[in-house]
Amino acid sequence: MTGQAGGASSPSRRPWKGANLRVMHRAFLRTSFVASAALALVGCDQLSQLGIGPPPAASAPSASPPAPIADIRPQAGTIYSDFAVGAGARYSPDGMALNATDRTRLWRAMAVPSAGRLEDGGGAQALVFRGCAETGCDDGRAVVAIDTASGAVFAAVRDAAGAEVLTPNDRIEALLRLNSPTRAWDDPAPSQSASAETANP
Repeated sequence: MTGQAGGASSPSRRPWKGANLRVMHRAFLRTSFVASAALALVGCDQLSQLGIGPPPAASAPSASPPAPIADIRPQAGTIYSDFAVGAGARYSPDGMALNATDRTRLWRAMAVPSAGRLEDGGGAQALVFRGCAETGCDDGRAVVAIDTASGAVFAAVRDAAGAEVLTPNDRIEALLRLNSPTRAWDDPAPSQSASAETANP
């Protein structure tokens, strides 16, 4: 009788043991997962300290604002040669990094200068220096125009070798064309042309 009772109670304990095993198994899996994640984090931190693995992300450097240019508007009324050796040295042929041939062409075509003046057009303003060759404007004409806001420069020459833009700038070239009766950068307004011709009778 006792053996039968003992034999009957044994099956009733098996489901309880199975449920216990399943609970313990799930708890073991969760504990293992947490431990693995912690070890991975510690390992990555140690590798980073040793210089192994990807470096920490660095923030991008902030862009510095462009340096303001000196106010060149008070230079209106001076001639290019005086301007280029003084306040406007960066706009001299050397300062604009022209080659030797172009430097010679520019100076030759600027031999008889007109006083620099401010010209406006197309939402821009430029300090414009013009000049002619010693033998007359038909033999050579030069222009150096500087954006008073940005300092960008346009320089060009027309001589026996032809018309050539030495330092291009579309915005300033458009301004010069707007101020020309023929819409050409090498053909100034009548008053400017007259002053150049007067300087070289």
